[in-house]
Amino acid sequence: MKAITKILLILAAGSVMTSTIPALGEARGFYIQGDVGGNITEDIDLKEFFGPVAPGSKVKLDPGLRLGVTGGYQVNDWFAGEVELGVVANTIDSITGATRVHDATFVNVPFLVNAKFQYQNKTPFTPFIGAGVGFSESIFDVDSVTLNNITLSGDDAVAVFAYQAFAGLRYRLNEKMGLSLEYRYFATDSPHWHADVSFGTASDTLSFGGSHTHSISLAFDFRF
Repeated sequence: MKAITKILLILAAGSVMTSTIPALGEARGFYIQGDVGGNITEDIDLKEFFGPVAPGSKVKLDPGLRLGVTGGYQVNDWFAGEVELGVVANTIDSITGATRVHDATFVNVPFLVNAKFQYQNKTPFTPFIGAGVGFSESIFDVDSVTLNNITLSGDDAVAVFAYQAFAGLRYRLNEKMGLSLEYRYFATDSPHWHADVSFGTASDTLSFGGSHTHSISLAFDFRF
């Protein structure tokens, strides 16, 4: 009982100290942010592999990496506008019907314009949510994939429409710097890549369905 009483007293004291922290609005002006973390990309539909594929064919991806750089402007205490550049990379684990998948990678490089909304309060912690739209360079890079007796190697990139929603919690280190834990849901339209050279195939096109990615990252920001 004494131990429990001590813990309750400590928690109560902490609550009183926290309640006396004055509300500090974010400084107006520009800021930059970098984030790093991991991602899980849902299975992607395989629509075409230089010809028809079996219904329900999927591209399965391993968990991957998320990197991002953001430049923003804090308009007021609750709203900021941002421009974000990122990398979302995953190795390909398997493709339905493929007899060989060797050193294959699927990468998105998004360029997004974000609207970010946050709630200032009397603690150093600031919750936020936001959304963004733009485009992404969808990159398919493969050493060797064999499906339906067709072998593919090489790399290509195509721009597709992209959007995201995000939420997180920022901890104010001081007036200039902060750390955030962020979740992002990122999605793209369907990418289509065309082979430079193809012989004896029904088409020259490799086509995926849209991608859907969930990522968690740790971010550091600096305000000017």
